[in-house]
Amino acid sequence: MSSRLPDWEFRLHEFMLANCERPFAWGEWDCILFACAAAEAITGEDKAAAFRGQYSNEAGARAILRELGQGTLLRTIDHHFEAKPVGYAGRGDLVWHNGCAGVCLGQTAAFITDPEIMDAMNAPRNGQFVMLPRADWQKAWAV
Repeated sequence: MSSRLPDWEFRLHEFMLANCERPFAWGEWDCILFACAAAEAITGEDKAAAFRGQYSNEAGARAILRELGQGTLLRTIDHHFEAKPVGYAGRGDLVWHNGCAGVCLGQTAAFITDPEIMDAMNAPRNGQFVMLPRADWQKAWAV
């Protein structure tokens, strides 16, 4: 696990403000690239560098996870981050909801996903982010 930078709270806040209107794009700004970019803002370490720009659609994401990752998104996150109970997730930690990685902001988490999936989630939004309460998360990882 990486250590958080001394000014991680400010860095996370600025990161979220700077990216809240950024639209979803496979291989550039999808759920895991968003979550890992938030983790990078907090720690200075980019755990998604090998994946960024390597795919441009969902099929390509699955292929690159088989080639460079641990086969699935969930196993790849488990490999790079230490799991923790959802109840102990704190600001900046990564969380999981129905196949999508997000970032804990306290009692809610921000997620970004394909617009069709986002619309089906029928959840409150903050710009491009879907905001989901802690009760909806299935997993969490320490950042």
